[in-house]
Amino acid sequence: MKLSDLNNEQLEAVKATKGPVLVFAGAGSGKTRVLTYKVWYLIKNKIYLPKEILALTFTNKAASEMRERINKSVKCDGVTVGTFHSVGARILRKYIKNLNKRYSSSFTIYDGSDQKLILKDIIEELDLGNYKEFNPNFLRAKIDSFKNASMSVKDVQSEAKGFENEKIAEIYKLYLEKLIQNNAVDFNDLILLPIQLFKKNKSLLKSYQNLWKYILVDEFQDTNSPQFQLISFLAGGHKNITVVGDDDQSIYGWRGANIDNILTNFKDTFPKAVEIKLEKNYRSTQRILDGAWSVVSNNTNRAEKKLVATKGQGEKISLIPTGNDKEEALAVADSIKKDIKINKSTFQDFAILYRTNAQSRIIEQILMREGLPYSIVGGTKFYDRKEIKNVLAYLILICNRNDNVALKRIINFPVRGIGEKTIKLLNDSANKKKISLFESLQFAKELKLRNKQCDAILNFYHSINKFHDLLEKLDCKELFRVILEEFNIEYYYKNNPVEQDRYNNIQELKSSIDYFAETSGAGLREFLQEVALYTDLDDWNDKQNSITLMTIHAAKGLEFPTVFITGLEQGLFPLMRIDDSSDQFEEERRLFYVALTRAMEKAYLLNAHYRRRFGSQNTSSFVQSDFLNEINEDSLKIKKYKSVYTKRIVSSVNGKTMRVARTVTEFDDFSVGDMVQHNLFGVGTIIVLNGSGENQKVGIEFKDGLKKKLIVKYANLKRID
Repeated sequence: MKLSDLNNEQLEAVKATKGPVLVFAGAGSGKTRVLTYKVWYLIKNKIYLPKEILALTFTNKAASEMRERINKSVKCDGVTVGTFHSVGARILRKYIKNLNKRYSSSFTIYDGSDQKLILKDIIEELDLGNYKEFNPNFLRAKIDSFKNASMSVKDVQSEAKGFENEKIAEIYKLYLEKLIQNNAVDFNDLILLPIQLFKKNKSLLKSYQNLWKYILVDEFQDTNSPQFQLISFLAGGHKNITVVGDDDQSIYGWRGANIDNILTNFKDTFPKAVEIKLEKNYRSTQRILDGAWSVVSNNTNRAEKKLVATKGQGEKISLIPTGNDKEEALAVADSIKKDIKINKSTFQDFAILYRTNAQSRIIEQILMREGLPYSIVGGTKFYDRKEIKNVLAYLILICNRNDNVALKRIINFPVRGIGEKTIKLLNDSANKKKISLFESLQFAKELKLRNKQCDAILNFYHSINKFHDLLEKLDCKELFRVILEEFNIEYYYKNNPVEQDRYNNIQELKSSIDYFAETSGAGLREFLQEVALYTDLDDWNDKQNSITLMTIHAAKGLEFPTVFITGLEQGLFPLMRIDDSSDQFEEERRLFYVALTRAMEKAYLLNAHYRRRFGSQNTSSFVQSDFLNEINEDSLKIKKYKSVYTKRIVSSVNGKTMRVARTVTEFDDFSVGDMVQHNLFGVGTIIVLNGSGENQKVGIEFKDGLKKKLIVKYANLKRID
């Protein structure tokens, strides 16, 4: 690393080592570089020791990359680089008992599915199953919103009016009680509970302020109120803090992110903050930047800035209107094939972005049919698969025997003849004796069960206890293998022909635990915490040579040479028709800005007159996205696309849509004179060409004068350069 690699503004941000610093870093302006160089600068110049530095990011992937970059230039052992949640978990592992003696350091971190299982139990307990409004998904979202707003049970109860809100307040109270009962926390608690600790114990807060004497925060625009409160506490003494972010990329308001943190709250909390703007863009061309700015600049709630590209003007952004969603996907596929053929691009150069996950289905279908490799970010995560959740539940229960969610998941897996009625009897017994569900297993004989059932429960109980005692004696590799054998898990999947994929996934989990043990030297509890904090991006292999499909939210922080943004229609992107002055609409604008600034060289915008949504074809009210009306004309060019697969709209008369006959694609694959390879006939030269795209027919003269007429769609021809 050399300071000469930085521009003037980046250098200013790096050298500002005392007091609060607010860096507005536009897309592609080198914010990660600034943070990385700053950590390096602080250590190299012995301003702070590595152990005195805390760097907070929002994803494990970003944290890992920052750590790797720093390590290349300076020994940074001791620097704490992690997510808000991982740092929160680290604090709680040491001190959670100070909040409630019923907690232990082996607490479980619940994900969304675990939360919903608890809420399902509560709904049953309160006899609310007949009320549609009280469903686990809705209740989880409500509880998350309470926690994002730092609302206690008393706060919610005081505002509750009417039957529904009063019941929600009651559910919230029971939910928190069950978390404590299960020795578990949810993701929000990883931030909220450390705050409670610091409020309760000022000396503990002081010790952490002394521990981390310099704090850096990435993606500051995405912080919610509790996260801002946490870093305000940690930096409240010394005030040595640098936050880096871009208000134009604040896209998580729906999950509690507060854009005011970067616009006003930071300077209100740290009034002596130095403000620096990074406006040189090293990622995209000027036309892409101008197009993105022309949209986001319509927002009223933003800091004024405009990015300048270092890469020159570049190509105009392509707008491709299409007939329907199938044609939209075809236009993307044909554009990719054409670019690969002409520019020798690779598949990993392309990203296809969409507003909602549902849009990916038709795109996948077309890419598969066209033989184009792709990977999806945000599908079912490895650790969310049923068989993996089941196996992990064994590991969780061995670490935390109070975890009722884990217990209920596996007490009858593999099948032991323990049904719902038996579990209810055990639960009732536990409540009567005021003990945990797991402890109640030892009293199974009191329930007058069949001998076989009783034996199964007791064997399960003794086995879990046995492995709990082995936690500190065996490393997690050995422990995992013994557990698989003890509970016949591997055998269950291996000997079931239908379950081979699940068996293979278990083997992959085994490899994952092996790798973790070998590289970290840590134990089972640490492995489970790492799994709990996994995100979609952690599963994504960005080195794989395939087209990337992802939502725009998932794409933030990434970049690709060519980006396709699909579904630019009112009601889809922007997602809903709302007042263009509203906060929601401004966030949709910012989301478009994020999407477009992922592109380095080329950007394509697409929409469809007809789109199949919710199982039926929506044809009634196509209106192109407002963003296309706001984008500056100098940055945009319209590309016509016609396909053999769809019918194109011509006009609408008296409310009835008139259509023309099927047309062919304009994207031709071959030309007269091209040398091609055929699997059967060998090498030949195209001498005649009729039609285009999928209907294209070619006449080829092969060796020895053999002439053949072939349809391109079926001939599987390869061009020879």
